[in-house]
Amino acid sequence: MLEGWALTEANRNILLHVREADDGELEWEFFCECGHASCKSRLYLTLRTFIALRVGGDVVLAEGHHVSQVERARRLREDAEGLRAQAKHQIARAKKNLG
Repeated sequence: MLEGWALTEANRNILLHVREADDGELEWEFFCECGHASCKSRLYLTLRTFIALRVGGDVVLAEGHHVSQVERARRLREDAEGLRAQAKHQIARAKKNLG
């Protein structure tokens, strides 16, 4: 079974490929992103619902599923790395603007 990050990437690819063919009302099959190795659950969501989850910072989860501790730690690490990169970029811009 794919790891949680791979399922998240698969769901992103689904969004990219079906976005142009959808008026927002069709339901598409997405993978549960709980990160549990034995999870094979899939959910049917409209693209609007999927995008709303992403914008809100949420993941696609089957009913009753929770993000595993390993997946939660991975997501937190990725978020922290992203924030560090943004901070580094902003510091470089500020230094450039000052001098």
